[in-house]
Amino acid sequence: MIHRIASLIYGLLCTTCAFAQIHTATSITDITVQPGFKVELLRSAQDGESSWISMSFDNDGNIILGLDDVGVGHLDMNASGDEIPFKRINDSLKHCRGVLHAHDSIYVSATNSQGFYRLQDTSGDGTFDKEELLLPLEYKSRFGHGMNQITLGPDNQIYLSCGNDVVMPAEIANTSTYNHAKKDWLLPNPHDAGQDDRVGYILRMDPDGKSFHVIAGGLRNQVDIAFNADDEMFTFDADMEWDVGQPWYRPTRINHIVSGGEYGWRWGTGKWPIYYADSLPTTLDLGLGSPTGLVSGHTLDWPKRFQQGMYAADWQNGRILLVDLIPVGASYRGEYELFLEGAPLNICDMEVSSDGNLYFITGGRGSQSGLYRVMVDPSIEPTSTGPEIHHTAVSIGKRERKTRKIYDSYQEKVTNTSEVGAWALLGHDDRWLRFSAMKALERQPVHAWQDKVLVDDNPLRCGTGLIALCHSGVPEHQPQVFSTLQQFDLIKLPLEQQLIMLRAYQLCFLRLGKPSEEQTELAIKAIRPLFPSKHESVNHMAGELLVYLEMSGIIESSILLLNEGSTQYQQLRMARMLMHLKEGWTEDTKTAFLNWLLRSRLMIGGHQLKERLTDIRTDFYELLNDDDKLTHAKLIEKIEEPIESGDLTTTRPLVQQWKVEDLVKDLSAFNRNRSDEDGLHALTAASCLKCHKVGSRGGQIGPDLTNVAKRFNANQILESIIEPSKVVDPKYSYSTYLLKDGTSVSGRPVGVSSKTLKLEVNPFTQETIEVKRDDIDESYPSKTSPMPSGLLDTLNKEEIKDLIAYLIRAAKND
Repeated sequence: MIHRIASLIYGLLCTTCAFAQIHTATSITDITVQPGFKVELLRSAQDGESSWISMSFDNDGNIILGLDDVGVGHLDMNASGDEIPFKRINDSLKHCRGVLHAHDSIYVSATNSQGFYRLQDTSGDGTFDKEELLLPLEYKSRFGHGMNQITLGPDNQIYLSCGNDVVMPAEIANTSTYNHAKKDWLLPNPHDAGQDDRVGYILRMDPDGKSFHVIAGGLRNQVDIAFNADDEMFTFDADMEWDVGQPWYRPTRINHIVSGGEYGWRWGTGKWPIYYADSLPTTLDLGLGSPTGLVSGHTLDWPKRFQQGMYAADWQNGRILLVDLIPVGASYRGEYELFLEGAPLNICDMEVSSDGNLYFITGGRGSQSGLYRVMVDPSIEPTSTGPEIHHTAVSIGKRERKTRKIYDSYQEKVTNTSEVGAWALLGHDDRWLRFSAMKALERQPVHAWQDKVLVDDNPLRCGTGLIALCHSGVPEHQPQVFSTLQQFDLIKLPLEQQLIMLRAYQLCFLRLGKPSEEQTELAIKAIRPLFPSKHESVNHMAGELLVYLEMSGIIESSILLLNEGSTQYQQLRMARMLMHLKEGWTEDTKTAFLNWLLRSRLMIGGHQLKERLTDIRTDFYELLNDDDKLTHAKLIEKIEEPIESGDLTTTRPLVQQWKVEDLVKDLSAFNRNRSDEDGLHALTAASCLKCHKVGSRGGQIGPDLTNVAKRFNANQILESIIEPSKVVDPKYSYSTYLLKDGTSVSGRPVGVSSKTLKLEVNPFTQETIEVKRDDIDESYPSKTSPMPSGLLDTLNKEEIKDLIAYLIRAAKND
């Protein structure tokens, strides 16, 4: 995700500076690649050439570049001489996150121009003189989750990756296999109020832009997609690092994309867990990172071992991962190894050229760009062997993927054949086949198959069919669905079937109608034996249902799962869940929950963990009456005490009001093997650790700086500190709101509803205020960074070198 926290402090990045040394991209001496390969730096971006964020080869092997600011660039790879000429072939489209040369056209996803465009050369002179808007796309953000990269599919159709801030056009969604994503939250978090139904999705279109179709969705900010040798589609989706340590955190992940695929990303705390039976699981979780380019190795002219996987670029960590895909039924599982890394190496995109080699570009957020080529080094023997893939798994995979694709195709048409065959697949052991059959069934007339669902006694087939009926049915089906669910004794079912049935209960109440009093009693009787369970997934789903049904004793049972033997994830889920119960609290359960609130202060996680705990604490206090607050006054006082974080700042006299030009020469050739102790001392003296984490030290107000040197060089880091407002990352920027009474307020929205905005006005204390939407006259992005300037003014030159060297080593040692 290119929008990811990219810069040194508050994501503040350096544009190309006026110093000559800035115009050289990272040297190949700072890049490590697997044995058997070598890397070449072919070109560095110069003044006026912008930062390069997307790329595509044309038919002649030249490179089309999407530019960070405005326009589309062209690198003539066939020019004579040592230089590769650059020219702009478009200077109107803004922030071109995706480019594709295909069908004698250049397709461009221009996020800040709010659309998907085609450029054509109508005169044959190499000038792309015709600019055509094929599809307007509303981009509702400043955070970079827009229209991303573009891929030519094996069917010669055009595929566009859209991040979760791009509105899905209603006229397209109505006829697509993925349409109108629903939240489907049984217990919505009120603090997520105001978040809409936008999700990331993948759009397919014909070359002329006359026909559009949403293939799949429920993604966050998948920047690129790629097709493997089996013509299967994959993407590399982004995480929300602020959610780390919380049960709704989803690591960066490789996803196998299928027709109608639902991948479960939703706003706020509402991300679906992978065990929701109406979604599809991850293929491979990869932890923290910033996914960008993705290519399949099968078109590379490299040794066979290196042709069988996917190559995934991680912008934040400056690396390319080699992802092996091992067939498992109708899908795959993934394994990965590091293929290439550098510091800084902020990789934005990759492509395979007609010469059979891998090319990639660096850049983004105004940073220095470079074009690189990765080639086989015949003088060194490769050491990577890859996983052993048994031929039986390969043959089974081919057979089951072929079956899945048949039913995937039924999602786009109505046919009686699909209903007959789909029914058998609903009970298949392979989740991917079940999902495909379920989606095919949902596209057929409900009356043609509903009766089969309602009389089936196979729990796997029936449960999956009931979910399809909940998706497709009407309120009149609710009593029938509920009655069918009641025939199964949940405690006797295996785990997977329990989860399917619990999801069917949830969707029955969400989609078809709330339970009657009689149904409530029967549902409690059926679900109660499952709770508490040794499985967190069952505790989550059964617990939510029992809270929703307001079962007597659910508070006492749930409190048991807040003990220190439970994982942090489970504790947070249970605590959030219990806030929906306004009645039934006893003196003992109130005391127990307050003690948990006290213990929860020591939880470790991302930036929003503190906000989520504050939300829970606020909600719980609202449950207490005045007598409760008086009885527990001392305990509440302890809960509200500030947490001591140690001495992360120092008071020092002014040394000099430093400017970039005062120091840049000293950083161009300084010795980076300096003392860690001195570097840590300089970080502390400059107050860096008050807001930022480096390794295991520091705060979490701003982005983690551990890997900052994998994205930016020493001069760029220096400029980000000295001139923090030069370029402000939208993710950490504030907005200024002009109010109708003539006053103004600046802050970062942390809570949104239809009537109010909750603004964080102080990042250090996380102080918030609430503003009524009706009181706002105008708003605009603040040009001033929340980070103060002058942080280096109490350090001398040697200490500044210590600080920069420490950050560079932190990235290389991570």
